[in-house]
Amino acid sequence: MHESTQSFIDAEAAGHTWERRSPSPEDDQVLGHTWNWLNALPRGVRPVHLLVAFPRIANDLSRLWSETAALDLYFGEKEFSPRPDRLGFPALIKEELLAMHVYSLRNRPAPYGERASQQMSLLGHDAARLGSDSSESALADEDGHSKSR
Repeated sequence: MHESTQSFIDAEAAGHTWERRSPSPEDDQVLGHTWNWLNALPRGVRPVHLLVAFPRIANDLSRLWSETAALDLYFGEKEFSPRPDRLGFPALIKEELLAMHVYSLRNRPAPYGERASQQMSLLGHDAARLGSDSSESALADEDGHSKSR
């Protein structure tokens, strides 16, 4: 996990409230890694207006995309910010953020623990089925008729 992503998660867990940070020169441009991320998103999910109006947010989403816990916190902060001075996003930006959030929720991999238990149950099921197939005493001849061993 990227160090800044972990610090973001740790700060949220500690109850940190986010303050507006000073702008940096990168805030006004879409970065290279963000273009790569955008090209991997399907049409209908890939933002267009966000890039023009808020390239910094697109860069942040790109960086956080593979870190599901941090991504969920970030979307929550953008969608439901407790900051009293926040005006909110224009409707098109809100739609793009919502589409990306829903897409991320529907297309993330199962947590490791769930994947491991699913694999074990599949292996157990297959092993039992294979065991019963090998214990059958009937074999099939060329025509598919069963015959005894």
